[in-house]
Amino acid sequence: MEVVEELDTQGLTGYDTHDRYFASRFIQGGRPVFSLDLPLAMVALTLPRPDPDRPTPGNRIVDAKHAADFGSYVREKKDWVSPALMLRAPDVFEFEKKAEVNGARFGVLGVPRDARADLRILDGQHRILGLHLASEAIASELEEKRRLAASARRNGETAEVIELLESEIAKLQGQRTRLSNERISVQIIIEDEQEAYQQMFVDIAENAKGITKTLQSRFDTRKVVNRALAEVVKHPLLEDRVELQLDRVKSDSQLLAARHVADIIRAIAVGMGHRISRVREEELDQRWLVRRSNQFFNVLVQSFPILKEIEAGTEHPGRLRKTSLLGSATFLRVLAGVYHDLTDKDAATPMSDDDVVDFFGSLIPHLDLPVTESLWLDTEVFEPNASAPKARGGDMYRLGKLIGGWARDGLPTAAAA
Repeated sequence: MEVVEELDTQGLTGYDTHDRYFASRFIQGGRPVFSLDLPLAMVALTLPRPDPDRPTPGNRIVDAKHAADFGSYVREKKDWVSPALMLRAPDVFEFEKKAEVNGARFGVLGVPRDARADLRILDGQHRILGLHLASEAIASELEEKRRLAASARRNGETAEVIELLESEIAKLQGQRTRLSNERISVQIIIEDEQEAYQQMFVDIAENAKGITKTLQSRFDTRKVVNRALAEVVKHPLLEDRVELQLDRVKSDSQLLAARHVADIIRAIAVGMGHRISRVREEELDQRWLVRRSNQFFNVLVQSFPILKEIEAGTEHPGRLRKTSLLGSATFLRVLAGVYHDLTDKDAATPMSDDDVVDFFGSLIPHLDLPVTESLWLDTEVFEPNASAPKARGGDMYRLGKLIGGWARDGLPTAAAA
């Protein structure tokens, strides 16, 4: 008779019917909630992939670019940060309690593998899709770099070429290791009624206080413009006259919001209508950008007597906004782009700051509000009786190019007269 030894299956996890995690269980808003964490790579393996072409019921349409940007952010930034992902599901779980403290239970959560499709995204679909895309991109890029490295060795390429490919492979492997080791919090809310989870999505959106562009400009120090901002707001024209919390000025004593100053610095750096690319971001020197920005604000003060009065404290920005185009943050941003174009060392005939002061000064008779002069109306960037130009990117770019042309060729005949 054949004797069959009992097979030890303890390490054969591929046959498990459940995935098991350390988790806590608590009540929020009357609903049970499980809280756990997942390695980033496991998010892509475990959670459903959002489809930009098919919105999930009770959720918004996914922006594929926004998702891809998050995936790139996690790959490139070792000090990344993210709030918890929020999922919803019917109560299909097993939970083995190990301890309980003040109503919170701690133990092992079993998620049935055949019920993974029951997990639906409540909040975090862009981050989840981003992690899917990041994992796929790393795998694809690794395959390609390994292929190129093998080909380089086979074809006798130089050591430098092979070392470069090997360093790129090592970087990708490092990214894959981080995605396997680093974790993100996940909350699973027990709810299976569609009306209820749609209301939950609305409640989350309404109660989340989004960060203003002004705060983003001040706190996001990864960007050179934002790092320069902290120094530029100390310019005598701006000091104590910049709104540091909101995206709009809230009193007559404030000239600009910090987001406006950041936009002006960006225009000074690269001109109107241009973004600062990743490569340019690395090339730009913060000290140079602060110096150039201060030069621009010096030019404004020298060009326009009313700004000199504001700097001296004998006039206030509130009156400026009611009487002059100089009170428009959009118009000042356009002038910053013009300043960039006119003084750029790579321009055909760069102008000096004194030349720009002379030209800006020639605009003084045409800055009164409301806008009625053909000088501005003919640009098609102003509405009749407006107090500011249109703020769309294309309109600001067009206006900047026209003003820059006036600096070199003179004001249109009627305005010059």
